[in-house]
Amino acid sequence: MTNTRPPRTPVVAHRDRATLHQLANRLPQAVIINAERGLDGIGTAEYLAKLTPSEVIRLQPLEAKTTITTEQVRTMIAMLRTHATVRRVIVINPADQMSEAAQNALLKSLEEPNANTHFLLVTENEQQLLATIRSRCQVLTLHRTSLVQDETLLDATSLTASERRQILFLAAGRPLLIRQLARTPKLLSEYQAIAADAKCILSTPGSYEALRTLPSYFTDRAKALQLIDILLTMVAFQMKTQPSPAHQPLLDRIITAETRLTHNGNVRLALLNIVV
Repeated sequence: MTNTRPPRTPVVAHRDRATLHQLANRLPQAVIINAERGLDGIGTAEYLAKLTPSEVIRLQPLEAKTTITTEQVRTMIAMLRTHATVRRVIVINPADQMSEAAQNALLKSLEEPNANTHFLLVTENEQQLLATIRSRCQVLTLHRTSLVQDETLLDATSLTASERRQILFLAAGRPLLIRQLARTPKLLSEYQAIAADAKCILSTPGSYEALRTLPSYFTDRAKALQLIDILLTMVAFQMKTQPSPAHQPLLDRIITAETRLTHNGNVRLALLNIVV
């Protein structure tokens, strides 16, 4: 679809603004937008895609699916063979959810691009893309925003002082997540409950109470990743404020669990490895 409205400017760290401006002025043929969970990777892609009149083609997992299939990529490639009167921008999000076969199908389009066609691949971890894909793309890695930027995002909200502090802690430096938590009371409530579980796990490791928090996460990978994200935030805070030799081994276990989950490992075993 060709855009006519000016795009929303994404909230990015001050250090990323110059690079974003350069890309907007001269968009490369293929860009990987590397943005950890909670950063505005998709907003950045939409901004780059829409700043100049373009036909924007979006590729994402189909409803109730977790991967972008080879068939979807081939359908997109077929669309690119048709005539276009404006530039075309293909936004693939999340690009790391393309199957290996789908990535290989995309590779030929990156190797032999059509004129005036650009690809924006949004991912939380560029290393999950094939090396042959990465080698043909410029990489924009987004960084976390400052506390001043985070506080500005919350200035126009009606949050309580307690809710504001919680959001600034749980979503520090991640503007997309800050906005989601500030605008969605249900989501904030869910994060508060997960944070309570994370606090229990860290305060009583290996205990029955800590183990009892885990079963509700075993069948929900996304929720398990939220738990790990909050655990990482809390451990990092403890390492700064109350350093202990026990923190590094715990941090290593949490990072290992996160790696396993992002690579479709067993959720139950990954979480138990943190606690036991």
